[in-house]
Amino acid sequence: MCAPRFLVPLAVLAFIACQADPAAHSGNPQAVPQSSSNRQPSRKASRNQLLLRKEVVIDQQGFGCEVFHMLVPKDWNFQGGVTWNVGRFPPEAKGSYTVTSPDGRAVIERFPYLNMYWSPDPMMQQSFASGGATILQPMQADAFLRNLYLRHFRPDASGAKIVDSQPLPELAQRSLQINQYLMGIFGQISPFQFPFELRSDSARVRFQYTQGGRQVAEDVTATIDYFISTTSGLYGTVQSVSWSPSVTSFRAPAEEFDQRAPAYKVVMSTYWDNPRWAVEYTKLGATLTREQLRQQQAIFNRMQQIHRTQEEISDMIYEGYQRRSAASDHIFDNYIQSFRGLETYADPVNQFNVELPTGYDNAWTNGSDYVLSDTPGFDPNLGSTQNWHRMDRKP
Repeated sequence: MCAPRFLVPLAVLAFIACQADPAAHSGNPQAVPQSSSNRQPSRKASRNQLLLRKEVVIDQQGFGCEVFHMLVPKDWNFQGGVTWNVGRFPPEAKGSYTVTSPDGRAVIERFPYLNMYWSPDPMMQQSFASGGATILQPMQADAFLRNLYLRHFRPDASGAKIVDSQPLPELAQRSLQINQYLMGIFGQISPFQFPFELRSDSARVRFQYTQGGRQVAEDVTATIDYFISTTSGLYGTVQSVSWSPSVTSFRAPAEEFDQRAPAYKVVMSTYWDNPRWAVEYTKLGATLTREQLRQQQAIFNRMQQIHRTQEEISDMIYEGYQRRSAASDHIFDNYIQSFRGLETYADPVNQFNVELPTGYDNAWTNGSDYVLSDTPGFDPNLGSTQNWHRMDRKP
């Protein structure tokens, strides 16, 4: 469920770069235009139909390739993209998105990951604080959600109470496996000069609170990746921790939450990170750290060179991403009984498999959108100028 939380996040890369270049400092972010769409369906869907569209986010300023994609309800608004800060060493990429219902009452949101850092060495704290990191002792995902989430992201919420919570060890394990793989790539390019350890933790908490005079229910999932290193500091050998929370949430009026939750299920279940982007982002940080380049614009220009070097990605990372997506999918059925499951269909236009909600008799695609219906004899080609193709359910 990342990305836009980008694995091997900048909190880790910045720490490594800091060891090689203590003078590294933050710069001004350069924001790229965010993808935004609110396309209306060409035909009004009945309550027996589910119309979906595919949203793809491209890293236009950086590597020029896809970062992630997902399916969203056709009439929901999507806004999202990638923002690069080329003033950082190495350059930092952060992604986020918001998917909003037509009436604005239900919102699915992925926040940019947070840069957190802790060390008992005051000089290290000062260095990372000047680079934009929040100096805070590390905590587990459940504690982060309970103690910091509302304060940071919903400061106007009042009367908050926790309705439900759940640890997500499988999701944490998948995130750890992908991080280990990517850090292996990093180490091949720029060998580490100090011992380190990677950890991950995941949890979800459902809140209910008052906001703007209305009772709101919000379900929040957080995965925190920890980079624990042992280095020499002012007080001798010290252990430092760079940790990066990645947070996704779904909120709606409390009385409508269960009714609207299936949209959250669809978006989260069909979300896909592009592992090639993650590998190239890791290679960029490793290459620049190794060469200790100082001219930040020159650093950013090298990204295109790295992108042109196409290398095969091990099946390991693809498998890790797929398993993490499966782990993300499984957690939702544990707390929203109204969620439908997923079935796999063969998309004859794009020549790939796609997972769509169950409970519908047939599914169709025009190459970019998907429509599902439980109406006998339903054919979206009738009265439409588009060319719809029936999709077969995979066994």
